[in-house]
Amino acid sequence: MTRSLEDPAEASYIRESQLATPHRILNRDRRTLEAIFRHPVSNNIAWSDAFHLSERLGTARQEHNGRLLLEIAGQRHVFHQPHGKAMTPEEVAQLRKFLESAGVTPTSVEVVEEERVAESPELDMVVAIDHHQTRLFTIEGASESSRTLRPYDPHHFLHHLSHRQDLELRGQREPEEPAYYEQIAAALAPARRIVLLGHGTGHSNAVAHLEEVLRAKHPEIHGRIVATKDVDLSAITEPQLLALASATLGLAEK
Repeated sequence: MTRSLEDPAEASYIRESQLATPHRILNRDRRTLEAIFRHPVSNNIAWSDAFHLSERLGTARQEHNGRLLLEIAGQRHVFHQPHGKAMTPEEVAQLRKFLESAGVTPTSVEVVEEERVAESPELDMVVAIDHHQTRLFTIEGASESSRTLRPYDPHHFLHHLSHRQDLELRGQREPEEPAYYEQIAAALAPARRIVLLGHGTGHSNAVAHLEEVLRAKHPEIHGRIVATKDVDLSAITEPQLLALASATLGLAEK
């Protein structure tokens, strides 16, 4: 079951403004978007792919009760807790209707390759990651913004990131939710320079796992990491974190 949260009085204005500013997505998200709009309705779209597409287009978060909250271009929609990894045809139809209300269709978006996105010369990103979430801080000139990414966990199996025993990634165990790390990698694609912050040792170090995944699967992004710092994220404030990152980036320029 779903319900839509929309102000009808603003809908017309919002849709008109969307026509002048197309949504930008990466090429790998285009396949998910096309599958959502395919006829007949697809029954093999992964919830994680739909969640990550929504993150690219706007914001998406999962509440403790399992509900998924999506917001794109001022339109909001609530999905109740999914009961499987794949979306049902009814859920796909609901998501398609929501995307259309937000002005998103396969023909309305602009597909941007990672290489083109990464051209911005002034964009720096700071990653503060532990086993519960990843905080991404974007520094562009004098402006700063932040967003939070969490593992997709519809059934609350992952209270923290665990590891599979039977898979290896260059000597490290593969994360239980690889799509989570892919989501982080996609978010880092526009960055010119990257600073990683975290704490832990061995396999409990989420920063080490992220860095290894980037090295193995996204070497072009890994090459933009200028520093990795061991920081107790539970004992540092956001201003202190950003000050540390700014100092680190300043040293990297020398």
